[in-house]
Formats: sequence, structure tokens, C-alpha cells
Amino acid sequence: MTASDFPALNIETAPSVDAGNLYMLDYGRFEATHQQQLEVLDLPRPLWKVLHKKIVQERFDIGEWVVFAEAESGKDDGNSSVDGITNTRLCLKRDELEALDNVFLVDHAWTTSISQILSDLTSIPGLLERMERLTGVYEAKYEGPGVLRSDNMESTVNANVPAVMSQAGVSEERARDLLQRTGGDIVEAIMMADDESASNGGDAMPETIKSQILQQLETSSEQNGAKPTKWTTRSYECIQHSLGDSSELDSIDICLPLAPGMQSGDIKCKVLPDHLSVSIAGSSIIDGDLHAQVDTSASTWTVDKGIICIALVKQKAKYWPEAIVGESRISPKLHQKHLLRVLRELWRYLQGYDYLAQSADQSLIKRTNWYMQDEVGLAVAHSDDPNVRCLPFLYVNDRGQMMPFSILWPIKSITQGEALTRDYCPRWLMDPAQRSGYLQAIFQGPTQGVLNARDQLAKKLEQTAAAATKSTLASQSAPVQNLHSLYVRDATPEIQSSIAAAGYDLVSTPEDADVVFDDIQHEGKLANQHGISTVLLDANSAISAFQNAAGSQIWLSKGFSLRTQIAEFIGTALVNNDSWWLLTSTQTQPGVVSPPILTNSWVVAVRQADVGYSTAVECTLFTNVPDRLFLAEWIVLLTPDRGVYLWGEKPCFVQHKLEMLDDNPAPCQVLAPATVVSEEILKSSIPQQLGRGSIAQFTSKSEHAVADMMSLLLGAMNGTENKFGVLRFSFAFNKKPDGVVPVLHEARTMAVGEQLSQGPDFIPAVATVLAGFPSRTQWRQIGLE
Repeated sequence: MTASDFPALNIETAPSVDAGNLYMLDYGRFEATHQQQLEVLDLPRPLWKVLHKKIVQERFDIGEWVVFAEAESGKDDGNSSVDGITNTRLCLKRDELEALDNVFLVDHAWTTSISQILSDLTSIPGLLERMERLTGVYEAKYEGPGVLRSDNMESTVNANVPAVMSQAGVSEERARDLLQRTGGDIVEAIMMADDESASNGGDAMPETIKSQILQQLETSSEQNGAKPTKWTTRSYECIQHSLGDSSELDSIDICLPLAPGMQSGDIKCKVLPDHLSVSIAGSSIIDGDLHAQVDTSASTWTVDKGIICIALVKQKAKYWPEAIVGESRISPKLHQKHLLRVLRELWRYLQGYDYLAQSADQSLIKRTNWYMQDEVGLAVAHSDDPNVRCLPFLYVNDRGQMMPFSILWPIKSITQGEALTRDYCPRWLMDPAQRSGYLQAIFQGPTQGVLNARDQLAKKLEQTAAAATKSTLASQSAPVQNLHSLYVRDATPEIQSSIAAAGYDLVSTPEDADVVFDDIQHEGKLANQHGISTVLLDANSAISAFQNAAGSQIWLSKGFSLRTQIAEFIGTALVNNDSWWLLTSTQTQPGVVSPPILTNSWVVAVRQADVGYSTAVECTLFTNVPDRLFLAEWIVLLTPDRGVYLWGEKPCFVQHKLEMLDDNPAPCQVLAPATVVSEEILKSSIPQQLGRGSIAQFTSKSEHAVADMMSLLLGAMNGTENKFGVLRFSFAFNKKPDGVVPVLHEARTMAVGEQLSQGPDFIPAVATVLAGFPSRTQWRQIGLE
């Protein structure tokens, strides 16, 4: 196959800039700003200047080298692992592109975040339609209750399945079969189910019930005598009302969302007597004839809280069946479900990157962006033996503005007609079984492999639990002799006063201290760097660390490392398909917060591994309070003599407020910060799950769980050390036949900054325990029964 066999690639390149402006951004500054990022990307240094020049010139010149081609059915380009997420391939049209000889810019068609993605689909002009074309998921046309049609039969069937299941009392598979045979018509499908049931000897549906069902499905509010004064289209919402005390409908408001980052200056709204046009940032949103004429002098438009409201005053007060001639209405609930179907499919295509940002309280927080490459990037197929790399690059200009691209460069020589391929798996993912599992989230294929991996892990955990050994925990404290001085990084004046009041000296260097509170290792010093802290900090997953030491335990959630147990996780999620999963990120940098993610989609969970999320833990949500996630947290002190202490008499109970969609938690959301909740509120929120006296029962069981898991972890470690650790353990409430059971959700090291935030007496209390006087503090020693 030669280049002449391919259609021309229609990509415009930016005109070259004047030579005097070519190096407006000095290369030395570019290298200094981006060196660390370029080294992590592993872009060869000779290509750095090429990249800099193309960025300055805004030169997207890959179209000079490649063409689009349709993927040939059954063709694997000599590599059975080659596959693509679209039916288009990107092929070289020149004679040859040598390895490491060039670098190209690839644009991002859309950049978003988990918290913004649904809003973007509804507010960015044309985005939803573009994503529908990409995914092949189309929305059924809504023509009132019981009447759903789509140009895409599969979408029609999917939309109508729930109604047929509930009204005809059949399984999902049966409902789907009936709809396919009736062209997607709900009423016909229900009648066919009734007819077939009767013909097979079953009871026919009583005529009275049949009549009621048909009336529910076929009768709109207009047929009941009440014409709707409020309706929704894909682009806007319409509300008809009266301006004064009169009952006449003399006004109609058209409201539409404003995309994030847009200002009132980006809006162009033109109201003519019989025509309305609205555009945002040059994109047309509305451009059509009005149902009837309006008074332009009295009509206005405003922007408030991200909503554009166009208030039209009718010339004649009468009911309008439509605002814009030919508009198509949608059912908001059905549209919401359609958006979720599109979103579910989009995770095959989205790619992510993370970066550090400073929050309002000056702490560092990890932010994650997800992006959709343009048609060029999407056409680069997957291969286990790729010939290019294509990775995200954040360019920071001389004004500090961040501009994301992808950069693509050949890592092998490519010949004319050869398809460009990259590895869709993260670069750190090397194990063949785990790579195959990861690719399930993109190319959903046979599942037997991941199911086998699940079974093998379950057997392994049972064997580990049977062979696990426990270490003896100290029953009495062994005091540190001559403990007088402390070094505490970033101690505030209030902390300094509290340390002095407790009888300790605060020194300015770790070398002069008897006890060191720092997030940096200090060899030979009594410091908060116990080996267990290191295990939890360095492990792909704290849950994995406990699994390796203890195997299956009643206090241990189903949890998986998204680096080493992807296949096992997918197998478990496929079997438990109604589970929710809490995703957490490895604490690679002390003090850097990575917000947890809650999802009920294993595909979403697997894709978060791309941006550093390392753990998926099964999560319990209570059906009577689906808008909240409850947890109980213990702060744990581990001393050098293997003593285990808990802070306070009871755990701290917290709740996370959940984002809701149609009375259900949003299927993928960044978990809101936890807020403390009282024991009384907890009891009143989930009384059925807790039962009488269960808080005390839960507290006792969680204490025993902490002691058990610390003993098992210490039993798996060798030797002793002159270190201590301050840890935070989070437990969920899991209802079992014999009562509520604490199940570990997370265990992590508390950074010094977090310890300082516990109050001025916290760190002095730790030192007092180490000195051998725990009874003078809130710390309480626990042990194995």
C-alpha cells in the first residue's frame, strides 16, 4: 500500500511567524521551565529545540507526513496486538520517518475534569453531538410518554427496556428481544409479551390493568387537558408565564447554560420580532424563527449564575406549543440517562494527566485533567510493539499560562503506508496479564482471563491468612530515657508554647533533638519514620500491604492495587457488578493531597490508574441515605517497643456528602471533603444498619481490628528499629448477620503538617507517650485479646 492509496489529510498548519519573533520565548527559559517534564516523558534531548520551535510557531505539521486511512477488517499489520479505538488509522505518506528524527504537536479537542464533564457535555456547543458521533451512542427522540424513537435502533431499544421490564414483568433480556422485534415500540412490546404469555398457557393481563398501562404510556399532560408551560430541548429550557396578575401567557423565557470560562462579552443575542439568534464565543446555539412575534423593545436577556435567560414578551398573549419553530423536546430524566451512557463509553477514549496546584490554604493538591485528542491523535492505533510515543505535555508560556498538547515522536523507523501505533497501556505496566486486564477497559473482549485471575487471588489470600503470624504487642510502655528536646518542622508559635508547657525543649535542628517530627528521614534519630509507615507510604496500596501480610480478614475490605492487581479487580467487579469503589492515590509526596474518587464503574476505576490512583476499595453505601458515605477514623501511634495506642476513647465519625443525579449517587465523582458527624446524627441516619448499642460494638471491634492488623504487619517485618509512627486508619460500617462490622478502607501515614492540625497538645502528647507516661495524655494503649 502506498501513500497514493490514502485520501489527503485535511489539517491546516499555522503560518510561519516573522523570524524576529521566532524566539520570543528564549529557549534557555523554555528548557529550564520544562526540563523535568521532558525528562519524565523521555523525549530525546536533540528534539527539545525542535519542540520549542514548533510551539513558538504554533506549527501543527503532522499533516505533511501522514494521511488518514480506513482500518482494514482482519488486518493486523503483522502484529496481532494492533487495534484502534476508531475505524481510522494514521499512516505515513512519505517514504520514511526515521526513529527519533522529529516531534509533532497533536491538539486536544476537549479538556475537562471528573467534576466538570457532565456540565461540559450540556453547555459546550456541539460537544455532545461530536461525542455521540465518536462513541456511536445516540439519543432516542422524545415525543411524549411511551413514544421513543431513534435513528439508531440500538439506542431506542436501550432507552425503552426499563419501561417494558416494569410494565410487562419480564427480564431485561426478554424486554430487549421484544423491543427488537417490534422496532423499539413500548406499547407493541408490552402487548406482544401479553399475547405470547397467554398463548403459552400463562395468565393474560386483565383488560383493566392493560388499559391503565396504555393510558400511562400514551397519554401526555396535553391530552389530560393541561398544556405544558415548561419543556426542555437539548440546548435550552422554555418557561411560559404571565408577567402580571393576568392568567394569560404573555411571556416566555428561554434559558440556556453558559459554558465554564465564558463571560457575558462572549455572548451575542439578537432578538427580532419573529427570529432569535444566540451565539457563544462564535458558536451558534439558537438560530431560528419564533413561533409567533414578540415585542423586541420589551424583551431582554441577562446572565446570572452561569445561566443565560432570554425573556421574550409576546405581541399577542396566547399559548405557544414551541418557542423555536421545529424544535425537538427531550425528557430531562431520559436525557440524563443518555448523558451517562455517552460518558460511560467516553472512558475508552479519554486520557489524563495530573499536576500540582496550590489550594486556598496554601497546601499542595493534586489536580487531574482528562482530555480528548483530536481526530489525529485518536487515529493512532494501539500496539504492544509501538512505533511512536504520544504523551501529554504541559507548556507554560512566559506569562505563566498553561497550554496542554500531546507530543508525538517516532521511536522506530516507519515506512510509507505503515500505520502509526502507540502503546495504550501506561508505561509502568509491564506484566502481560495486567496489561490484558487494563486493555479490557478500552477494548472490551473475553472475560475468562480476569475471572480466572480473581479466583487465583482469592485462593492465595486464603492461604496467606492461614499462614500469617502475629507479633506480640507491648503490654506496658518502655520509656525512652532522657527525652528532653524535640525538633518539629514548621511548628507554629502555639505549638511551641504547648511544647514548652509540657516540659520539653524545642530545638532548631534535628541533630540536637532527642525526638524528631519531620517528613524527611533522619538516620540514627528517634523519628516518626517507623518501618510500617514506610510500608504504607511506599506500597502501591495500603490494602495490598495488609493483604500480603494477613490475607483475607473479616476487617479487610475487598481492595486491589491498580498497578499489580488490575485483572483481579476487573474479575471481582464483573461478578459484583453493583459494587461501589473508592479510589485513592499513593501518597508519594508528604503533605500533597489527592482527593479520593467514588465510582460504580470498573472501567472508570481502571482508567484512573493513568493519573496515579493506585487503590480500589469496595465501598458500602446505605440505600436509605444514598447521599452520604460514613466512615470512622482512628489515629494510631506505634512506638519503637511495639506498643499500639489510640487517640481518644472513640473513633472520629465523619461523612462525605455525595453528588446526586436523579436520587442516585453520580456514577463517578471526586469525593467531597469529610466533615465530622456526631454519634447521635450517625445513629439517627442509619439506625436500621447499626441497631441498638452498635456504636459501642463497632468501637470495640475496630479497636481489636487495629491491634490485629498491626500485629500481623509487625509479624511480617524483620528486626527492630528506633522509630515510631503516627497513622490514620479509616473504617467503613459493614452490616453482617451478627451485627455491624468495621471494614478497613484506608490506612496511611500522617504527615507532620496533619499532626500539627490536630491541635497544640497532639505532638507533645506523642512525646509524653514515648517518655513513658501515656496516662498523662489522651493516648490509650491497646493489645491483642
